[in-house]
Amino acid sequence: MRFFKWVSLGLGALVALVVLGVLVIVWLVDPNSFRSNIEARVRSMTGRDFKLAGDIELGFFPWIALRTGQGSFGNAPGFGPEPMVSWKSAQIGAKVFPLLRGELIADRVHITGADLRLVRRADGTNNWQDLGGDSPAEPAKEPIEVHIDGVQIEDSQVLFVDETVPRRIEVTDLDLDTGTIKVGNPFSDTQIYGVLHMDGFVPEGVPFHLDLPKLVLPQDFASVEVDQFELKFGDLGVEGHVKGTLGEHPKLSGAIATTDFDPRALLTSVGIAPPKTTDAKAFGKLSFGGSWNFDAGAIGINPFSLTLDDTRFKGKFHRAAGDNPIGEFTLQGDDLDLSRYIPPTDPASKPFVMPTAMLKSLMFRGSVELEHATLDDIDMKGVTLRLLLDEQGLRSMPKTPEDAR
Repeated sequence: MRFFKWVSLGLGALVALVVLGVLVIVWLVDPNSFRSNIEARVRSMTGRDFKLAGDIELGFFPWIALRTGQGSFGNAPGFGPEPMVSWKSAQIGAKVFPLLRGELIADRVHITGADLRLVRRADGTNNWQDLGGDSPAEPAKEPIEVHIDGVQIEDSQVLFVDETVPRRIEVTDLDLDTGTIKVGNPFSDTQIYGVLHMDGFVPEGVPFHLDLPKLVLPQDFASVEVDQFELKFGDLGVEGHVKGTLGEHPKLSGAIATTDFDPRALLTSVGIAPPKTTDAKAFGKLSFGGSWNFDAGAIGINPFSLTLDDTRFKGKFHRAAGDNPIGEFTLQGDDLDLSRYIPPTDPASKPFVMPTAMLKSLMFRGSVELEHATLDDIDMKGVTLRLLLDEQGLRSMPKTPEDAR
């Protein structure tokens, strides 16, 4: 017993000396003196410029805590002088003893004022493709277990410039907050706030908010499962769920439901002029809900419900996969005042024109059946409209022999 007593006392003293030694180092050694070595090491590993302009602070026990001020990570050669990533401050901590047994248990990662710039050139090259590394993993080496209490990013922005389209997408006022992150476990309590800017959008951009209470995404990214999500985009609110397989031929299904929103305001915010109607309040309220599926490019929504102003519809929609597919739909409604939606008779008024690029993805044909419809003084029952939307615009179609059967 005395032997074990002395061993335990010796081990305790050794641990105390190690902790005391590290604390002395933390107190007496300025981590900023290692700044040039850290910057040089990152440059040699990545070929990118790396700068830590702000102060570096180091803490110890039971967490190794690293806090930095301003910093930046350079762009790839040929992509301009601006850094690819910069930040105002960053903080991360890891527990000491789990690191000794090959396990990373990290505190919350906290980043403030991050600015990320992603660029894809017209030839397909981009400024992030050389960061993944091409060295094969060592098969005999045990992977490090990773556990992070969460990630918090505040007051940040992301810019993506795609010269192949071309397209410019920017997210400002970006805030991201996640729950615990552990390899092989679901992501939890993830919230993203920001303001989206794209060509044609209103100058102030469109605010958005995504809430994911739980996201199941395995390590091989072969499938996805979201029991519930909530998305707010401008005045539009959407909630639903999704699950399915990913990969070369993704197969997904789920359901969505929107709040009542103003489609005129939404179209205006994303740079599309809303249609002009005789009644200025027409197209003023819209809501949608239904079950959907996506199978390797084919899309189906069946059944769905839609409320436009005071008219309630139900129906189904399907669009096959392949090049330039045409969507097929059927829609049944209760009561509709057609005169509200007719364009004004003002000859100086320009007709509503959908963007050409959007028409290629929105081509459809189908029928609208109304129990009751009015047009000025004309009262109609059992009305059927057959519509076609393609490169020539939206127009009615005559009844076909197939319709008669």
